[in-house]
Amino acid sequence: MAKYQESAPIILSELEKGATQKEAADKAGINIDTFYEWMKSKTEFSDAVRRAKENARLNAVASVERSLLELAQGFEYEEVRTEYESKHNPGTNQYEPVIKKQVRTKKRIVASVEAIKFFLTNKAPDEWKNRIEQTNLGNVQTNVNIRHVGEKGDEVFPSSEDEVDATR
Repeated sequence: MAKYQESAPIILSELEKGATQKEAADKAGINIDTFYEWMKSKTEFSDAVRRAKENARLNAVASVERSLLELAQGFEYEEVRTEYESKHNPGTNQYEPVIKKQVRTKKRIVASVEAIKFFLTNKAPDEWKNRIEQTNLGNVQTNVNIRHVGEKGDEVFPSSEDEVDATR
């Protein structure tokens, strides 16, 4: 029982972070078979595991949605480029890297059209559709004219007995 009291909170915490059941069991120091045994025998544990996994899923979805929104809007970030030089350290008689120059540059990632389309068609599907809608407003009639061009390029029309019935 003491092992359960110690391990259950660790397992639930790891599952909420998105760990697999095996990873959570390993982190808690128990065998995966013990984890499955607790799932079968302890209702409060199996319920808590389900809640933890659902929370992990919701957190992952929220994180991906934030990233998608950032891509759809575009964003800025700072790029840091560092140049190093070797400098002799007389105390250790070794060469150590020392920053020679550091350049910081602001970069802008423009909005992604694909991210915008995906975001809008999924978050506001009534206003934004990325579909072709087909509607049939009545009967559709199609006429087909068949002609045959002879060897000399002259058109040869079938006689009445050679005509093809297109309704078959």
